[in-house]
Formats: sequence, structure tokens, C-alpha cells
Amino acid sequence: ESRFGVPTARTLGNALSINNYARMVDLIGPTRAKELMFTAKLYTAAEAAGVGFVNEVVAADAIEARVTELATSIASNAPLTIRASKEAIRRLLVQRRLDGPANTDIMLMAYLSEDFKEGVSAFLEKRPAQWKGR
Repeated sequence: ESRFGVPTARTLGNALSINNYARMVDLIGPTRAKELMFTAKLYTAAEAAGVGFVNEVVAADAIEARVTELATSIASNAPLTIRASKEAIRRLLVQRRLDGPANTDIMLMAYLSEDFKEGVSAFLEKRPAQWKGR
């Protein structure tokens, strides 16, 4: 029953950090990341699995059993291999990400805008936002 997405273009009019954009591109690719961000679409569970946004879809009443099964399976494997794999992938992703002052302009443009203030007001007032591009 879950839906997955980032509806900021429809709701608040803000932006993600450059690291969150990088995570999304790593997860679903640049084309789908643009679609998700530009359209503010919410994927169904099946759509999210189809684009790689989630690994698996499980019925709500089976989630606890599936989590236990998966955790047991992982815990039965070599712990140092799991640890090394987690750390290697984390390091790889960190090295590929852009961070720092050179990229804060993107977030500041959105968060300091009139549109963001309008988005927050509209969200709290449960009405459609009136975007102005400022």
C-alpha cells in the first residue's frame, strides 16, 4: 500500500542536498531521478520496485516476518565480509559525492526563495501553491 517519491516540486518548492541528489541518481539513474523530481510523482510499490527505488515489495501483514527472515540470512554470513562490503560501498559512494560550499548555492536558491515560503504556507493551509519562480 506504500507510495514512494519526493513531491517537493508539488508541495514545498524546496531542494534536496547535492548528496541526496547523488544518492537518488545512484539508486535509480539520472533519467528517473529527473522524472521523480520534475513531476513530483509518487510511485506505487510495484513501480518503485520496477525502477530500483526499493529492493522488494512485501504485503503489509508479512513485513515483520520478511524482515526477520532477511536479517537472519544476513546474520548467518561471514561478519567480516559483511562489514568490509558495507564499508567499501560507503567509501565508494562518499568519494563520488560532491559536498561543501560549492554546492550549497542550489539549496540556498530554493530555501531562501519566495516560492519556498509560499510552498510552506500552502502546505500548512492545505491549498495548492501559487509558484512565481522567485
